[in-house]
Amino acid sequence: MNIALTGMMGSGKTSVGKLLAAKLGMKFFDMDTQIEKAAKKKIKDVFAEDGEVVFRKMERELVKCVCLLDGLVISTGGGTVLNHANIADLKKNGKIVYLKAKPEILFERIKKEKTRPLLDAEDPLAELRRIYGKRKKLYADCDLFIETAKKNSEEICGEIIKKLRIKGGEMCIKL
Repeated sequence: MNIALTGMMGSGKTSVGKLLAAKLGMKFFDMDTQIEKAAKKKIKDVFAEDGEVVFRKMERELVKCVCLLDGLVISTGGGTVLNHANIADLKKNGKIVYLKAKPEILFERIKKEKTRPLLDAEDPLAELRRIYGKRKKLYADCDLFIETAKKNSEEICGEIIKKLRIKGGEMCIKL
């Protein structure tokens, strides 16, 4: 079984994912890093040189492959939810955890970064709000929702571990 972390850029997928994998004795798999390795360039350059459509195709192919693996904590790209097939595939062999935060919180976390191609806009906060509005309903298909606004990675991991319990080798949502 895998645990796939999803959420908007800046939600903590990578930092939480690394810590969660270490705590659970699982392997960490960062989709953006793997796409960069395959493309031999940074995500921002894939978007600039090849376009978002090419990036989303690469992302889709990677989801198909990663779902065949087991024992991973997967940091998905923020837009992985845009393709319903990605969500369906990730659920076949695991649980999907949505790391949730409002756009204003996310913006504070990432406003100084220059590696976010979707925020290369005149008004990055407005663009972040637009992206969030477009994806918000798609995150509803996730198995678990964790509010991250006023929590550090350690607290978020603790909450995920508490809410996902292991029963007969299967992860279950703790009600």
